[in-house]
Amino acid sequence: MKKLALVLTLLDLVGCVPIASGPYGTHLDASGQPSSAAAQAAKLKVSAREIPQMSSRYFGEIEFTIENPTARWIRMDQVALDFGSPKNNQAVYLPWGSQLDNWLEATRQRNAIRKENSEMALEILGLGGALLSIAAPGQPTGLRVAGGLATLAAITGAAAIATGEAGEAAADRPVFEGRHLLAMPIEVPPGLFVRRFVVVNTPGDSSLGCFTKVILSYELADKTSHRVAVEFRSGYDPYGVSEWQSDACPRGER
Repeated sequence: MKKLALVLTLLDLVGCVPIASGPYGTHLDASGQPSSAAAQAAKLKVSAREIPQMSSRYFGEIEFTIENPTARWIRMDQVALDFGSPKNNQAVYLPWGSQLDNWLEATRQRNAIRKENSEMALEILGLGGALLSIAAPGQPTGLRVAGGLATLAAITGAAAIATGEAGEAAADRPVFEGRHLLAMPIEVPPGLFVRRFVVVNTPGDSSLGCFTKVILSYELADKTSHRVAVEFRSGYDPYGVSEWQSDACPRGER
């Protein structure tokens, strides 16, 4: 009993790991305004956060958590993203296929080098210890034949191609697979949640401003459509400081 009490006390001190990736999104009406009616009609809860460990000057990875508080399976058939303006959307590219794999491999190798250099510095200082390795579990591994960059503006409002689709349609359009946010459909179990990611490639253009939120529009299998504004940079992140958009985002704001 004493051991159990000690464990519970430690858990209280440490805190529980939240399911949500960040603050829950705000549901919007057709005009783009926050709406309590839209929130009541929505069947899903959406949150997001940037993964700073995977960031670099031109790339950011955003993790979305989609929760289903209902007693039924819910399927998302279409998803679209909006970073706030046509100019921003035109500047956003989404790597897919082999380019996404190449980004992941390069970022992991960079992180491994940084980890090794940090451990070497600690050893020189006599501090010892080991740092956590940085990885992105569940993301695509192994290079594919095809890949490219899809502009967000070009794919907004169109259904993403589902995993395994073949034929002419898949030959000249981006194919998102695995746990990618645009790999359709997304089926969320009742009372549970799913996590999906998207990697965003932006130019070093400070005039775009610092991306802190995104509007996620989605259509469900029942043909209802919903929009939710999600903040993915909500201040201090205990996992590190992001390098993405370093020209536009002051470090003190992240």
